[in-house]
Amino acid sequence: MATQTKTAPEKESRSSRALPLSDILKEYVRGLPQETKQKAQPEISKFIRWVGDKSASTLIASEIGEYSEIYAPRATTADAAERMGAVKNFLNYLKKSGHTETNLGLHLRIRKGRTANGKGKTISGSSTEIKLTKAGHSDLTKRLAQLQEERVRLASEIHRAAADKDVRENSPLEAARENQGMVVARIREIEGTLKHAVILDDDGKDRSRVQIGSRVTLKDTASERVMAYQLVEPNEASPLNGKISVVSPVGAAILGRGVGDKVKVNTPSGPHVYLIEKAT
Repeated sequence: MATQTKTAPEKESRSSRALPLSDILKEYVRGLPQETKQKAQPEISKFIRWVGDKSASTLIASEIGEYSEIYAPRATTADAAERMGAVKNFLNYLKKSGHTETNLGLHLRIRKGRTANGKGKTISGSSTEIKLTKAGHSDLTKRLAQLQEERVRLASEIHRAAADKDVRENSPLEAARENQGMVVARIREIEGTLKHAVILDDDGKDRSRVQIGSRVTLKDTASERVMAYQLVEPNEASPLNGKISVVSPVGAAILGRGVGDKVKVNTPSGPHVYLIEKAT
C-alpha cells in the first residue's frame, strides 16, 4: 500500500507552529522600523512572559482576553491603546505568517477607564450589577482561589530573588514583581466582579427571547453550518468554550430576538445571516 508523504509546505507550516513565541518575536521585529521596534518589543516580551514562552499554536482566546482585562485598565486610554496595539499587531502577524490558525488579535480588548463625568467606571468603582451564569460564577470563584495561591508563590519568589546582592541586573526579581502586579490586578478585578455579581435564575427566565444566559443554536443560512453558543456578559466570555459576549457581533445581533428570527451579522470574514433555531 502506498503511503502518503507530507509536502514541503505542510512540513514547514507544522514546523512554524511549533516555534516558541520568543523565536517568532525575533522574526517579527526584524521587519519593523527601528523606532517602532523599540516601543513594541518590550510590550510584546511582557505579553510572552505572561502567557509563557510556548508554541504559538497553543495560544487560546481566553488568555488574550484575560491579558487585556488585566493590562488595559492600568493606564490611560491613549497609553493602553498604544501598548495593546503592539501586542495586537504581533497577534495579527501570527495569523498572517501561519503560526496560528485564527487571528487572536480580535480577542484583545481595550476597556475604558474612569472619565471626569464618572462614565465608564471600572468594575471596582461601579455599583452596577454584573449578571453571571451559575457556571461562570463558579469558574471565577475557582480562578480567584488559584490566583491567591499564585500570589503567595510569587511572594516567595520575590524574597528569594531579592536575596541576590546585585539588583541592577536582577531579571528574576523584575519578572517576579511584574508577575505579582498582574496577579494582584486580576485578583482585584475578579473580587470586584464577584462583589457586584447577580447569578442568573434559569427557572424564572423568559425562554421566548434570547437573553443573557440563554443557550442558543444558530444556523448559517448560506453554509447551513450549525453552531451552539451561550450568551454571557463580557467578563465571562470564552469563545473556545462556546460562551460569547453580548457585545460581540453575534451576541449583540441575537440579544432580544426569538426562535425563528434571522439576523445579519458583520463578522471579520464578511456578512453572515443566521437563523435562530433554538434558545433555552
